[in-house]
Amino acid sequence: MKVVPRLSDLPQPTTLAELLDLVGDLEGTRLDFKREPAKLTDLIPAMAMTDGGLIILGIANDRSLYGCELTQKVHDHIARAGHSVGVEVQLKELAVGDDKVVVIAVPEVRGRIVTTPDGRLLRRIGSDNQPLIGDQLARFVRERSETSAEEEPILGPAEFDLDAVNRALAADGKGPCVSEDLVSALVDLGVAVPQAPPLDPRITVAAAVLFARDPRALTSGASVQLVRRTGVGPGPGPTEERVELSAPIDQLVDQVLDFVARHTKRYQVVIGARREVWPEYPTRVVREAVLNALAHRDYGRSGSTVDITIWDDRIEIRSPGGLPGPITLDNIRDEHYSRNRRIMRVLKQLNLVEEYGEGIDLMFSEMEARLMDPPLIVPTPDSVTVTLRNRFLVSIEDQAWLALLGSLRLTTAERRILVVARREGTITRRRAVQLLPDLDVDAVLRAAVAKGLLLRQGERGGAHYELSDEVVMRAGAGGVEARSRARQLLIDEIQRRGSLSTAEAADLVGEEPAIVRHLLNDLALAGVVEARGNTRARRYFATGSQDE
Repeated sequence: MKVVPRLSDLPQPTTLAELLDLVGDLEGTRLDFKREPAKLTDLIPAMAMTDGGLIILGIANDRSLYGCELTQKVHDHIARAGHSVGVEVQLKELAVGDDKVVVIAVPEVRGRIVTTPDGRLLRRIGSDNQPLIGDQLARFVRERSETSAEEEPILGPAEFDLDAVNRALAADGKGPCVSEDLVSALVDLGVAVPQAPPLDPRITVAAAVLFARDPRALTSGASVQLVRRTGVGPGPGPTEERVELSAPIDQLVDQVLDFVARHTKRYQVVIGARREVWPEYPTRVVREAVLNALAHRDYGRSGSTVDITIWDDRIEIRSPGGLPGPITLDNIRDEHYSRNRRIMRVLKQLNLVEEYGEGIDLMFSEMEARLMDPPLIVPTPDSVTVTLRNRFLVSIEDQAWLALLGSLRLTTAERRILVVARREGTITRRRAVQLLPDLDVDAVLRAAVAKGLLLRQGERGGAHYELSDEVVMRAGAGGVEARSRARQLLIDEIQRRGSLSTAEAADLVGEEPAIVRHLLNDLALAGVVEARGNTRARRYFATGSQDE
């Protein structure tokens, strides 16, 4: 659906085809066609309680042109309809071919509730005006009555980054502006509010946060405090570097990511035939967490900054203000609510944020894809803190191998089982139980076979599972070859030394003790080596050796 233009952008004169090409020919939340000025006392409050929009009088539902002139009678009828619901509308008459139409611009109203004269609260759902009732009504009233600090006017003269404004205009399908047209451009972007002449449009805090060269000069606390501390706490710990950053949001996010990159690790990985550098924390997760902190913070908390602390084992991102509106820890991945709708609208146009409500899911799925701890979100009445930990369930090499399966929809349990099957050449039910003690491993293994991830070999107690041909084709089975080399290395070293413990073997092949223990036990079952002693003191000897 087309972006509905501002009233001042509508050309004069025009043809019906040109008008429909400009505004669109489908009615929606922000556009309605009427043959005559009827039922405006339903339509105006419904649009005001949604996103605002345009009502075009003189065009029927079948988009045929009937015409409507802005006579005194029509003007008074529209004015009375707006007055009866407390919404100040603007009017414009357009010549369309040999006829005329009247365009009514309805503003979005926030900070108060607008109802019909008989007390109904309506919202635009598609091209319909739908009433809110029950819990839905109560929640909407609570949310809509909140006035975000982004709506406040900025104090004092502002120096705006014209390039940042033009990037947003281009993303919104509009041409660039020059400095003389800056305020008009901010109105176009929804971050300045038109006022009745002779007053100039009101430039909001949202405009400062998005486009001012130094937003903190216009709204106290509109900046990010970054600190790199040594250690893991508790306590503040030694500080390696501290910096405060303030810039238009799109630039600020890049500056924060640069700081994080300088103070976290980088890993060299091979994915297929490509060599890549992987960050310690997935970049998309850090970006989303930072954007959420900047977009959803409470800018009314004067002097409070977004605080980002990098420790040896984690990154903590603290945003001023509690969870907005109806959002709770229980529904944060399912519900959507924006405290700062003007800011979010521009960030969405710039493609800096995911579709509404998907950003949190992205953070969880990206961490899961790397088999890292999920993000920890801790809200208080005064702040929300997101913690990202660098704890991995598998090695970086295994993560790189899993990346080759990125197009497959894998659960965390399936990822872990596939890694073990690759590393050890096969996985048994017993091994799966050790790996996933809190899960129904039979269900996990059945699902992996059904999805074509594993092949079952053998029956009942002797059954084991190997990587499927599809998985091997997509990602290879390098772990099988590595396992074979490790087996031979262990056999050779046991022959040379006489015996090995699990810990000595793990140091030798550079693997985790649990993996090496399974390799040694496999060799023992095959009769290649002999295991002696209990689990803790067990050693592995060459077959037939008499050494104790």
